[in-house]
Order: sequence, then C-alpha cells, then structure tokens
Amino acid sequence: MLTRHIAHARKRTSKVQEDLQVASAELGLAHDALERKLPPHEKWGDVAWALGQNAVVEQKVQQAAQELEEVKDLLHREEAEIERLEQELARRGG
Repeated sequence: MLTRHIAHARKRTSKVQEDLQVASAELGLAHDALERKLPPHEKWGDVAWALGQNAVVEQKVQQAAQELEEVKDLLHREEAEIERLEQELARRGG
C-alpha cells in the first residue's frame, strides 16, 4: 500500500518535472526571440527589466526541475527500501 503511494508520488513528480522542462525551454525561446528582435535602443527601462526577469525565471524553473529529479531519486530509493522490508517481513513469516 505504501509503495503504491510512493510510486504515485514519483509518477506525479515526473510529470511536473516534464512540465517544468518544457516551460524552461519555452522561456528560453521567448527570451532569445526578444533579445534578437528588439533593437538595442528599445532594451531599456521596463523592457530591460523584463528581459532580465525572463532569464532569472528560466534559471529558477531549470533549478526546480533538477530538484525534482533529486526528489524522484529519493522516492525511488524509499520505494525500494519498503519493498525490501516487506520481503524481509514475508520471509520471516510476518
């Protein structure tokens, strides 16, 4: 039962991680397009701030996706440990 919950959490984590990776790629494409298409004289004030924020958000999204990879690994290890303990209990007749 517990391993089923962990497996479900791991699958949901994978889905969120995929969504974050797609969002990061889309942010990167949007940022690159803006950098290429906007003339230098228009990259000041709010526009310069928005370009900078776009890059910062892209990095945060990438970092969140990487952290989710670590969470997935932890969930996988816990799932394996629970299965090992359940097998040990079954072997002992528990």
